[in-house]
Amino acid sequence: MKAEVGWNAGATGRGVTVAVVDSGIALDQADMVGRISTASTDVVGNRNAPYVAANSHGTLVSGVIASNFNGFGTIGVAYESTILSIRADISDCKDEKKDVCFASSDLVRALDYAVSHGVKIINMSLGGDGRMGGAFEAALKRAVDSGAVIVASSGNEGEANPGWPARYAIDPAFLGAVVAVGSHNAANQMSSFSNRAGVTQTAYLSAPGDQIYTGCDATQCYIASGTSFSAPHVAGALALLMQAFPNLTARQALAILMDTAREAGDPGPDIVYGRGLLDLGQAFRPVGASSVMLANGAAITTRTEPGSFIGGAFGDAFGRQTALNTVLFDSYQRMFAVNLGSAYPTAPRRSYQAEPFEPSRTAYQTFALPNGGRLNLIAAQPQATPEPIAPRHDLTRQPWMGDEPRQEAMIGFEMGRLGFSAWQGRGGASSPFSGGAGDGFAALAQADHAVRGVVKLGAFALSADTGGGDRRMPLRRVEEDASTYSRASLAWRQQNGGLSLSLGSLDERLGPLGAFMPSGSDFALPSRTTFYAVGGDWRLNTWASLVGEVGMARSEISGRFLNMDRAAISSNWRVGLLGDCRLVCDRISFTLSQPLRIESGSFSALLADVPLDYFDPLTWSRRSFSAAPSGRQIDFTVGAQRALSDGSMLTITGVASREPEHVKSAPPAFALIGGWRRSF
Repeated sequence: MKAEVGWNAGATGRGVTVAVVDSGIALDQADMVGRISTASTDVVGNRNAPYVAANSHGTLVSGVIASNFNGFGTIGVAYESTILSIRADISDCKDEKKDVCFASSDLVRALDYAVSHGVKIINMSLGGDGRMGGAFEAALKRAVDSGAVIVASSGNEGEANPGWPARYAIDPAFLGAVVAVGSHNAANQMSSFSNRAGVTQTAYLSAPGDQIYTGCDATQCYIASGTSFSAPHVAGALALLMQAFPNLTARQALAILMDTAREAGDPGPDIVYGRGLLDLGQAFRPVGASSVMLANGAAITTRTEPGSFIGGAFGDAFGRQTALNTVLFDSYQRMFAVNLGSAYPTAPRRSYQAEPFEPSRTAYQTFALPNGGRLNLIAAQPQATPEPIAPRHDLTRQPWMGDEPRQEAMIGFEMGRLGFSAWQGRGGASSPFSGGAGDGFAALAQADHAVRGVVKLGAFALSADTGGGDRRMPLRRVEEDASTYSRASLAWRQQNGGLSLSLGSLDERLGPLGAFMPSGSDFALPSRTTFYAVGGDWRLNTWASLVGEVGMARSEISGRFLNMDRAAISSNWRVGLLGDCRLVCDRISFTLSQPLRIESGSFSALLADVPLDYFDPLTWSRRSFSAAPSGRQIDFTVGAQRALSDGSMLTITGVASREPEHVKSAPPAFALIGGWRRSF
């Protein structure tokens, strides 16, 4: 039932009283010292014997709820709660198989006694075969009208329906205030003896009730089985919830347990497990629509879309900060401390898998124009290939395309020194307008359409290109034109090499530098980035060339609650040596690079402070945190290729990364990629 989730949240049941209507309790039971209310009573006649033997049914039931956390024995679900024991058993049982039985008139007095003492959780680990009479039902109505809930065991006859009073759980007069509780074992299977949910399936929970340790002293414990011991698990869970979230009524706490029960049988309420298995792990998480209150009275919905992530340049900047600690409220108006940084998961780690070979059919058509001009038409689509063993998806390279065929078409116009091209792609096709400085920034737009114009002036070429792309994730609507870019470049080239300078801008509606935070989300961070880059290559001699590029960018980011105090400055760079390999390969390359990384900048937000006391009024404060990650990823890459005698080509690439994903404490990462290709 994951009670430790509640304990780790600080819930122990302290200050909450649970009434146990049963056969009394042992005052000197070692595991219950300090847990028994002095108001415990005996409601049967003039007997006046609320305290009984250590192994009584009532003592064992109470131990499940409140056994102390004292270094021996067992631990109660709500181990600092208080037990109001109400003894109501009689000795002259009509059923010879039962040692403990109850008269309806005594149970009436027991319920009224619990109500008179303001108790909101009443455990009744007892039952019979039929309705319990008008007087009992009137007392039950008085109890639920007072705000109390009744936790009743379903019975141990292995029948399809619970006994009474658990069957009252579906009576309209008590709906939502009575729960029938069945028993499951350590394998989460319904106990053979437990009465099933049957007609009470919408108001039935299953809880541990098989081989339960209770009634412990310093040397021994009792092991008990029965729905009598599953009901107090639910009662204890209610005590934890009501202590942790004091704004809850008992009915609301019970509704939360119902809403968060773990599926065990057929989907939805079913005739065996009812609403499912008791699960405090889920009950201590926000239920329903959750929101964070802003200082202006507005609220932001804390639900994030599956697949969302922040750009890889930020590394662990969002995950390691505490500035975004605040409070949220769920649909029950429960208050939870939360760090909103968790709504910005880090980008998926780069996949180093080798590129698959995708043969395509390409059609070219060239038309001559007057004055030496040309019109070029190009279209490509994949050839039919055998079905892959398993499709490969890479979250950094358009996984949403899945197995959509890669297709593209381009029209180009050339006239003397002028050139113009327009390209359209789908299925993850990459823009052909690359090969110059700033390609890494332009690629963040993941363009599926682009245009480019070029003017050639001798050794110089002045170009401009612009494009945009849609973004989508599985089971999500397409975000049309989610990113656009524009870039102007000046390139100079001569026989031994060249140089390229670029200036551009990148608009991203879904978040900065490749992030995916859907535009409808309150966590979206629309951004505008201006980038600068210089790159080039130079042949050092007949067998070696030097290549390199460095880029800088400035990003302005503005969200609904999160904004920038200082613009984010980012950088990337690479330097490489390419050469002929005269030993075991034909070509070899050595590259040292830094992926795009935030160098400086800070975010700020005006958020509610976490109050010291649950009912303290909210106050707001402005917090800031650095946009830069803790580490700096540096990649060292070695690549080689070799032409084999049969005409095929073998390639191999090794990568070693220091502080991968820009996380300082991250261990080094390594990758080895090999490929073999042959043309026919």
